[in-house]
Amino acid sequence: MKIVIFAFLFILIAILNIFFPKFGWFMRYGWMVKGRSEPSDAYILMTRISSVIVLIVFLFVFMPLLFN
Repeated sequence: MKIVIFAFLFILIAILNIFFPKFGWFMRYGWMVKGRSEPSDAYILMTRISSVIVLIVFLFVFMPLLFN
């Protein structure tokens, strides 16, 4: 049961990072900056690319190992 919860949360966080990368930036860095600040376009692009790669690796490598 714990493995299923872990897998669900991992997939959910990866999908959130793909569709809402600014949310992750604000949760990690945005609160430290005084005033209005935005992540760079490069940060958003790299966050999306890395989240897609991590999600693919998780789905095709670790999911079969978890549920064997």
